[in-house]
Amino acid sequence: MKGPSPAAVQQGLAALATLGAGALGGAVFWWLGLPAGWISGALVFTLVLALAGVQVAVPEGLRFVAFIILGTSMGTVLTPDMLVRAGSWPISMACLAASVVGSMLAGVLFLTRVAGWSLETALFASTPGAFSAVMAMAEETRADLRQVAFVQTVRLFLLVAALPNVLGVTGLAGGGLQPPPHVSGMLDVLILFAVTTACGLAAAALRLPGGLIVGALVGSAGMHLCGWSDAVVPPLLLLPAFVVLGAGVGVRFLGTRLATIRSYIVVSVGAFVVSIVVSAAFALCAVHLTGDDFGKMLTAFAPGALEAMAALGFAMGYDPAFMSAHHLFRFVGLSIALPVLTRVLFAHPPKT
Repeated sequence: MKGPSPAAVQQGLAALATLGAGALGGAVFWWLGLPAGWISGALVFTLVLALAGVQVAVPEGLRFVAFIILGTSMGTVLTPDMLVRAGSWPISMACLAASVVGSMLAGVLFLTRVAGWSLETALFASTPGAFSAVMAMAEETRADLRQVAFVQTVRLFLLVAALPNVLGVTGLAGGGLQPPPHVSGMLDVLILFAVTTACGLAAAALRLPGGLIVGALVGSAGMHLCGWSDAVVPPLLLLPAFVVLGAGVGVRFLGTRLATIRSYIVVSVGAFVVSIVVSAAFALCAVHLTGDDFGKMLTAFAPGALEAMAALGFAMGYDPAFMSAHHLFRFVGLSIALPVLTRVLFAHPPKT
């Protein structure tokens, strides 16, 4: 019988090294008591491997399972009381929309005036989140894709690795992920996962942003809000999902050379500071109008990827419905507005 190909063996070893490093990093950060430690620790340790030239990889199958687990777990904590509090969301979402516009304008000014980048590159690099959509649209223009990808990746890295710890040091972090209220039977958990997997696949098939995690969340929330299930996701499944999420962000740095980092890191960090300062300002405005928690609001306004930021907020103990709704709102808004803005600003033929 023919054995696995050398490429498959190499990919398997890369996945084992990545997940091993991610699990170790998550355990270390958890032991240190850092907020969302399983995510940020996995990210940092995987990043070190990637920058050291070690082959790292997170199989798509594991990403799929992790997103379904995370979305399902988020949905289990939704209650009718949380939905009642959704009455103030339009106010915070209006502030979020203003924050996106403000952070993009500030980012474009910084990257064009200070760094000397082209307008196309600066626009796509300053777009908060929506990485895949941004890269697809940038490819049709004269934007420097390497610069865009680097700024976007560094921003996500800093948000996942640093934001929970900064909020923790300043006393603004949430209460952290709480243990499940009870232990669920295996059959109840399997039924719940069957429903949420179907919902996640349906949402992904419809090409909804963050389809897997959002679809699983909606399916789980519906089951619990309707009283059809009281099952919760065991921590034995949830913690590995956090590790996969963090490691998946670290893998983005694979193939990045130190020369590239030296060339772009100062500009990327500067662009991140500009965006997070603007986001924090509008988050404060939303806090003033709604009376909500600043740490929660800043995490919801943070300019990162939908899946990563929603899961990060969940790991920090914030309302998952609030997090998902706000990041989904931003993603959808950008997906609609950015193509129009690109066509208006850059009417020249696409690059060849």
